[in-house]
Amino acid sequence: MMEELEGVVEIVEVEPTEGEGFIVVEGFPDVGLVGTIAASFLADRLQMKEVGYIESDILPPIISIRNGKVLDLIRLYRKNNLIVVISEIPIPLPLIRPLSQKIVDWAMSKNAKMIISLTGMPEPARLDIDTPRVFVLGSNKKISEDALKIEGVTAFTDGFIAGVKGMILRESIRKDFNALLILSQAHFNYPDPGSAAEVLRYLSKLLSIDIDIKPLLESAEELKLRLRDLMRRTSQAMQDVQKSRELELPAVYL
Repeated sequence: MMEELEGVVEIVEVEPTEGEGFIVVEGFPDVGLVGTIAASFLADRLQMKEVGYIESDILPPIISIRNGKVLDLIRLYRKNNLIVVISEIPIPLPLIRPLSQKIVDWAMSKNAKMIISLTGMPEPARLDIDTPRVFVLGSNKKISEDALKIEGVTAFTDGFIAGVKGMILRESIRKDFNALLILSQAHFNYPDPGSAAEVLRYLSKLLSIDIDIKPLLESAEELKLRLRDLMRRTSQAMQDVQKSRELELPAVYL
């Protein structure tokens, strides 16, 4: 079974990932594109360098072009001990499980310190909320306790977590690896830069790094327009995951 999974997903390192204690931050598209917006902004503001990409036959046969440069759909960026995973597309249903397993196995093989998933939590009353609340959930008691030491966050205690975020957390629990899920109240079907800003505000405290979120908030309207198509495709992908579960929409659907 493991040989089959290894053949499905491959993490290609353009530059060798050397050293120990890496923190892997992933922002795969989901609710409100919170993770995508936050991860992309983080890589840009920290001027991170592209160091790898994820390859799979299950990925759609398309490429991304940016400023005349050909880019892989799922890329890895690095600065110092921080690695950020950014995806240009929602993850296809057949790829969710093998991709999640590969990421956890790869992080463990690199002696990484932790995987952090950034995401949104659907909030029907989001329009009435000026400052979205941030929630955290760790793969073990210590990770959760440490995450809650930072003022202004709440423990996530009830709900469903589907998709890559849920599978990474589950794999991390099963393999006794450190993982943390950071969620912020967000629109379900609309890009939510404001929610992403709150996730980044918390992340900056957690990792003790300086992240100026003002430019993100200033470009919020532009981002909402630019990310409409990705949000549409992501919403469809989330619905596909939901149909496979044959459940009503849970309290938290990622």
